[in-house]
Amino acid sequence: MLLNTRTAVFGVAALASIALSMFLTQRIWRENGLRALEAINEQRVQLVANAVRSEISRQDHLPVVLSLDAEVRAVLAAPGDPVRRDRLNRKLQHVSREADTRALYVIGPDGVVVASDDWQLPDALVGRELSHRPYFTKAVEAGRASYLGVEPASNQVRYFLAEAVRDPSLLGVAVVRIEFDALEAAWQQAGERVLVTDQNGIVFLASDPEFKYRFLGAVREPADPAEETTQYPPAGAAPISFDVLERRGSGSAVRIRGAADRTSYLYQSMALPQYGWTIHRLTDLQAIDADQRDGAIIGGALSALFISLLLYLLQRHRAYADAREAGARLQRQVAERTRELQEANTTLQSEIDERRRTEERLRAAQNELVQAGKLAALGQMSAALAHEINQPLAAIRTFMASTKIFVQRGEMKQVSGNLDLIGGLADRMAKITAHLKMFARRSEPGRPEPVLVERAVEGALFLIESQTKNSGVRIEQELEPDLWVLGYAVQLEQVLLNLVQNALDAVEAVADPCIRIQTRSSGGRVAITVSDNGHGIPAEHIARIFDPFFTTKSVGKGLGLGLSITYGIVQDFGGQLSAVNRPEGGAALTIELPRHAGQAAFRKKVLHA
Repeated sequence: MLLNTRTAVFGVAALASIALSMFLTQRIWRENGLRALEAINEQRVQLVANAVRSEISRQDHLPVVLSLDAEVRAVLAAPGDPVRRDRLNRKLQHVSREADTRALYVIGPDGVVVASDDWQLPDALVGRELSHRPYFTKAVEAGRASYLGVEPASNQVRYFLAEAVRDPSLLGVAVVRIEFDALEAAWQQAGERVLVTDQNGIVFLASDPEFKYRFLGAVREPADPAEETTQYPPAGAAPISFDVLERRGSGSAVRIRGAADRTSYLYQSMALPQYGWTIHRLTDLQAIDADQRDGAIIGGALSALFISLLLYLLQRHRAYADAREAGARLQRQVAERTRELQEANTTLQSEIDERRRTEERLRAAQNELVQAGKLAALGQMSAALAHEINQPLAAIRTFMASTKIFVQRGEMKQVSGNLDLIGGLADRMAKITAHLKMFARRSEPGRPEPVLVERAVEGALFLIESQTKNSGVRIEQELEPDLWVLGYAVQLEQVLLNLVQNALDAVEAVADPCIRIQTRSSGGRVAITVSDNGHGIPAEHIARIFDPFFTTKSVGKGLGLGLSITYGIVQDFGGQLSAVNRPEGGAALTIELPRHAGQAAFRKKVLHA
């Protein structure tokens, strides 16, 4: 019972701590967010004010300049001169283009436009009667006027600045028309909520067209009907008013009264006293609400983490005794298991050593078998090689006998020619014996080297050249250049020699014997195919031709080890050896090996060796 009471008290205290932490942190997060947003909003309001001032100030001097221009005065003094009017129109067009002005025109004393920058357009102002426009009447009366209102032609808010031209009597009025469409478009595109009100509190510029021409209740209450101005179209909507949620110095947190959504905004404003306007900016407080929510979550999480840490420490202290006992028990189990593992490791190490020795014996036997295969191939070719060597020897004897006769006759030119022929025959015999010595030497396992496939094919065909000539077999080659594999050059020659030797046996009884050697690459693989036009391999034997001691030759012509040795060498190279019967007759044996990546550097090394 006492334990349950303590648990309940601790739970209530924990929940109260979490709630208090959430309340404090969400207040802190909201206040920090609002301060940062107020600072940003003040800068944005200032930027909007600067943009409005800049748009006006870069054009407000133009009416004064035109009122002092001699050409303007001359046209107003003699408006019937078409040459001067045309010249003034072009001048106004040029000035308007350079100053990026929306409209620049000169009005005569009767209120008719005399010249304009848009004189070439179909709806030009030239000839239009504007005596009723407020800026004209005010300029005539006071010498200078500014007017904010809707232009009838475009039904858009325009700001007009007018300057009277006098000499000393009234000659006319120079007017510049300023537009804020680009500013409104920029505010709308940037997602701003900006309103600009005139001295009567009517919104005449807005990033959202829904608010235009409506009274802003934050500035003043809706005007009485007698006070309502006619310079704007009727808004057709209720005045804009705010519900103040929180006042913060010069700004406040508000909600637009009567809006469909219940979004809260930070409201700040700035007056433009030189124009009588006020700039208002509303900033969505959703980010602040999110900060407040995040603050509550962080505060609650930190409080919960602290309480969890406290509970963890208590639980850790309670479990310490149990852990100490369990640790002792675990140590005993570990010691027992360690002894078992040591015994198993000793047994496993013995098995590994025995397997390594077995692998070494197997590799030695395999190397001996490969060497025996090479010697068997040399023995099989011995008669042809002896004939290949005896022919140059017989020719040397003949050339030596004839050389003696030429010496006795004093024909030294013939002697020199014979000696050159004898030297060539000796070089050929040296080349044959050198290649035989290289082929017969033992390979060094564990030291693979880059092997140029084209050179291995050349070496194998060199060893069996006399056999192919004597048997009349046609050798066709289709070798892709610059193919390298990683292995042993002599063993690759042995593989190719075995395959060509088998192909020679296969075409022995063919009328037009032909053996074709083809190399090609695909991706990272190299394929070497040796095909013949013999009688092929019986279908029942094709799956067994790589088995040791399996042969289809007659007794005394083979032990069935050649293809088995070849298969083992190819596997040591990391490749595959396969055999198929060709549809047109004969068999094709294909070696597939991984292509070596660094062939260019090794090719250079081999060429300079």
